[in-house]
Amino acid sequence: MKVTVTDTCPAPPEVVWEWIADPHKHVRMLPDEVRNGAVLENGDIACEVVAMGRAERMVVRTVETDPPWRLVERRVDGNREGMSVFELAREGEHATRVTLTSEVELPRLIATVAAGPVRNALASQLRNLATLVAEQ
Repeated sequence: MKVTVTDTCPAPPEVVWEWIADPHKHVRMLPDEVRNGAVLENGDIACEVVAMGRAERMVVRTVETDPPWRLVERRVDGNREGMSVFELAREGEHATRVTLTSEVELPRLIATVAAGPVRNALASQLRNLATLVAEQ
């Protein structure tokens, strides 16, 4: 299943990048569906994803960066394949368009039901990011 959302943050890409690339800041922007976010010693992020009445532990690692334009995270816990890609684009002088694409390996029937909630969670994550950037 692949889901993409886009939102605008009220800061230049270099400022938005700090929130996406720094795992200690990144865990602060996670949506409510992602709980108990913690940064491990190696910089990976461990958390619990709650969806459709189930909770699943997950560990993600940054595997590719192109500062301040692109960051790729991959799920590395061995439970299921998953990847998130953050793409930043300057929007005017003081704003950044952020596109977040998440791909998760799910059975087809579950993916059909999960697409809407996943889209909502990703949109919530980008709203959290915009709020944190604005408060900085």
